[in-house]
Amino acid sequence: MPTPNQKNRRTIHDEFLRIAGDYAGRTLFRAEGGQGRSYTYGQVAEFVSCFSRSLRADGSMDTPEIGLLSENCPEWCISYLSILAAGRTVLPIDTRLKPEEIRSIVTHARLRTVVVSAALAPILSEMADDLHLISLDDDSPDSWRHLLKSDPEPTLPFHNETAVIIYTSGTTGTPKTVELTHANLLANLEGVRSSIQFDEHDVFLSILPLYHTFEATCGFLTPLMSGATIVYARSLKSKEIIEDLSRNRATVMCGMPLLYEKMYYSFRRKIAAAPWFRRMLFRVLYVLSGILWKLGFKVSRLLFRSLRGRAGMDSIRIFVSGGAAIPSSIARFFNLIGFDFIQGYGMTEASPVITVHRPENIKFGSVGPPLNNVEVRIDSPDEAGIGEIIARGDNISPGYRDNPEATAELVRDGWLYTGDLGRMKDGHLWITGRRKSLIVSASGKNIYPEELEEKLVEHAIVLEAVVFGRKKQGRQGEEVRAIIVPDQQCWDCESSSTKLDEDKINQAIKDAVAEVNSHVATYKRIVGYEIQYEELEKTSTRKVKRFLYQ
Repeated sequence: MPTPNQKNRRTIHDEFLRIAGDYAGRTLFRAEGGQGRSYTYGQVAEFVSCFSRSLRADGSMDTPEIGLLSENCPEWCISYLSILAAGRTVLPIDTRLKPEEIRSIVTHARLRTVVVSAALAPILSEMADDLHLISLDDDSPDSWRHLLKSDPEPTLPFHNETAVIIYTSGTTGTPKTVELTHANLLANLEGVRSSIQFDEHDVFLSILPLYHTFEATCGFLTPLMSGATIVYARSLKSKEIIEDLSRNRATVMCGMPLLYEKMYYSFRRKIAAAPWFRRMLFRVLYVLSGILWKLGFKVSRLLFRSLRGRAGMDSIRIFVSGGAAIPSSIARFFNLIGFDFIQGYGMTEASPVITVHRPENIKFGSVGPPLNNVEVRIDSPDEAGIGEIIARGDNISPGYRDNPEATAELVRDGWLYTGDLGRMKDGHLWITGRRKSLIVSASGKNIYPEELEEKLVEHAIVLEAVVFGRKKQGRQGEEVRAIIVPDQQCWDCESSSTKLDEDKINQAIKDAVAEVNSHVATYKRIVGYEIQYEELEKTSTRKVKRFLYQ
């Protein structure tokens, strides 16, 4: 039976019921780019009530976690809310993992119940007989909708402080299991919503995978708690995303840098293909927008209204970029043509947001000020003010499940040690790199590979790059090297395998590296590089697996 203290604790479910009562008739979810099923707040609240009763009666409470394995859809979110309403813990599973990795998580977590989509159910169907699969397919005999019709005996809610556990992919090769409590998530939601204003008039287009904490907090729970509408994109194809944005008059979208980079280059190609007088007009207005921005006047929304309209993006007011760094030149471009393009910084262990730009206070290259309810400090800064970023607040995870050593390293005296390096300036946080990827020269100088990577990808020929340090044989310090993936679309040719094309690519890359080296201190210069034509190996959240390249 819950204790008196447990009864007084706020939960995600409590907050959802309050919002659903205020906006019962308003649309909450739209599927398939707005062309599929839609659900109102009131309908979702009713589904959650029925589904959660069945989940409370299902399985053994000695395994409170329930797995959730599905592509993005409204039913994913209904399941998430129902699991929490039942007093259970959600374990979102990365759909991009290999089947054996998914089965390994289910086994390691000792799951008894998994809510799964029809497409992914075969991965788990051959596992132990005591694994109960609840299908999100309406036609399945194990469909979640069949559970809505059941009316189990009422039971006392089982309250579990842990709302979510997440198996992190990480860029260092060692996954960990992060615990996030209801209090962690609610604190982060309060911090985000007090920093950026959202309301019931907003329409969010959701494109990132919901199992990722960034999308779960910023693209699902934030609009949910604001009375907004969430539309699930049909795919990650740029053309369909633009169509979904336009059709639904979306106002907010969260995305990873790779998506915005593709959008940026699409804009640039269309501008380059326009008649000369339009190109000239764009250049004049863009320069004017930049000058006025520096003077504190944001007139870009007015200056480029027709450009955004032709692109089908005139309804968008905020683009949010997170999950990885984005070149400041791209953030600057989007802001100067009339979008509030904001960046944030965080990590799963912080629920995840630590800092974020405010639309009225954007500094290109930074990741914004801390949330109003989060403290950020630079630990042991060097002479340039750079040190490890540490954070403190109610959004910080209690730690890693069954891993006290890693938890003790992560959280010390209430401070989260992020492993990232940065500095504070004018109230904004500036990221300089990862502590583990730091390169130290023979003279003891610190070199931040992310700085060089950003300069490399500003060249049209460079699709992506990873910079790393390599020990010098028989000498002190590390030398700076890189692996560079060229953008083969820069050439109008059918194949990049001919000798002529390779020569052109090699020379263009050589020129790009030389140009970068000419603008950095001698000790930072890239002394060697390799060209590869395959995409860099990444985690499921699209971060480069640096440990493979060092």
